[in-house]
Amino acid sequence: MRSPEHLDAIRRLNDAARSNPGTASIANVTRGFQSLPDADRFAALAAVVGFSQFDGANDPYGEHDFGAVYRLATGKWTQERPSEEKAITQTVFWKVDYYDNTLTYGSEVPWDERQTKRVLTVMLANEY
Repeated sequence: MRSPEHLDAIRRLNDAARSNPGTASIANVTRGFQSLPDADRFAALAAVVGFSQFDGANDPYGEHDFGAVYRLATGKWTQERPSEEKAITQTVFWKVDYYDNTLTYGSEVPWDERQTKRVLTVMLANEY
């Protein structure tokens, strides 16, 4: 169990990694995500960057390290999961992983930004 101070630091660093991909984290997208049309990629990334729908179901440890955004049948991208499954035409997952500074091993101190590199990965749900 992480201390409240460590958890707050992890959450803050993960929020920065997600909202500033490539600056506060190393950003990575999968081939499937890259194959989406430009408009969908840009809209999905905007939804990831602005993600704020954290709850017990998608963030059980309170670290803000995982989420999903959805393309609706209307073409709109949203972070709010619609109640009807058939309204979703595409689901994109994002996740933040913690590595040591060499990117060789998982970080043992993910709350310490000097000893931890964050990698943000954006992927199609079927690639997870």
